[in-house]
Amino acid sequence: MRIGLVSCAKTKQKGVHPAKELYCSALFRQAFSFAVATCDRVYILSAKHGLLMPETRIRDYNVTLNSASRHERQRWGKRVLQQLENRVAPGDELFFFCGKKYREYLTPALHGKCHLLMPLRGLSLGQQLHWYKMKTPPA
Repeated sequence: MRIGLVSCAKTKQKGVHPAKELYCSALFRQAFSFAVATCDRVYILSAKHGLLMPETRIRDYNVTLNSASRHERQRWGKRVLQQLENRVAPGDELFFFCGKKYREYLTPALHGKCHLLMPLRGLSLGQQLHWYKMKTPPA
C-alpha cells in the first residue's frame, strides 16, 4: 500500500473545516493533491493534533513544529507513531511530503517496518512547488 503523509501548513482558514480544507497554503494544496493522486491513503500530519484523516473536522490553530522544542517534537513523534501503529503494515510504502521536523522522530522508528520515501528532501520551498507542478498528474 502507498501511504502519503502531508504536513499541515501555517496558513489556515478561520473556523472549523475538514482538515484537507483547513490548510490553504499553495504548498499544502499541491502536496495534498499529489498525494491523493498517487497514494492509496493520505493522512495529514498536524502539529497540534498529530495524525489526521483528511475529512476530520478541526478548528484553526496556531501551532507549528518549526518553533517547538526538541522535547516537544519527540513527544509529538511518539504520539504520531502510536496513531500510525494500526494504519501501516510491513512492506507499505510511506511517502513523506513534509519537512525535516515533521519526519525526524518518525523515520527512525519506521525504518525497516515500511519502505520510506522522501521525494522532496533537501528541496527549498520554491523547488518543492516546482517539483509538484512538474509531477502532478493531470486532473
